[in-house]
Amino acid sequence: MTIKHLVYIPFTGLGLYDGFRGQEWFDSRAKIFEQTALKSLSNQTTKDFTLWISFRKEEETNPTTKKIEEAIKKSGLKYIFTFDGIMMHDDRGVDHNKDLKERMARSMKTLSSIVDDTDWVYKTEYSSDDMLSEEALEEIRKEKTREKGATYYLNGYIHELETGRLAYWNRDSSCSKYTVMYPPGKFLDAEKHLEYVDGLQSHEFLPIIMDATKLPDGRYCCTVHGWNISTGWNNSFRGDEIYGEKKLKILKKFGL
Repeated sequence: MTIKHLVYIPFTGLGLYDGFRGQEWFDSRAKIFEQTALKSLSNQTTKDFTLWISFRKEEETNPTTKKIEEAIKKSGLKYIFTFDGIMMHDDRGVDHNKDLKERMARSMKTLSSIVDDTDWVYKTEYSSDDMLSEEALEEIRKEKTREKGATYYLNGYIHELETGRLAYWNRDSSCSKYTVMYPPGKFLDAEKHLEYVDGLQSHEFLPIIMDATKLPDGRYCCTVHGWNISTGWNNSFRGDEIYGEKKLKILKKFGL
């Protein structure tokens, strides 16, 4: 049995302001991506995955997109870019949901060469500024394949990029870094794809609508910084701060 694992990052097109908050924002997020998400992915114990990044059409000729691509090439990771906006339900920029099926159909033509010849597709939702611990993707790949199968995390860490502070992150619902298992026919067909995850309006709904397994705590780290839209260091989910050698040991597992 073969599995194709996609780690999906919606870089632009997500949320309000048409998913793009100006060139300075885009430039800064590209640098943060190199500092966090890309380091984390390069540090995984398995490299048997493809990084899928989606952008709006407008970013296809943006020089910063090229810089992102150059950084990924330097890392040696497999990757693919699409330029049809986000490939998931948007719970903030709700206008993006109106033509999601049409945009997804276009992107799936690009992805078909990667996932056509496989038994299952695992799609891990990710963010351009978050991190997974070194064993995370390997653990996900070991999870039993099944119809409507999924994995999710509850508790992890929060890392403030500017100060380097680290603390526990204690959630009461599924976090945004989750994985859904798809038969390839249902993944590549936009209509079937959306039917498969119907009701997944945000990550909190995943354990309700899918056959989801909670994976071990401490496998993800949310990064907060000056360009965050909703999540900050002063948050009700933040637990005790972590210091000294323990902090350094944890950060090392995330590639920092």
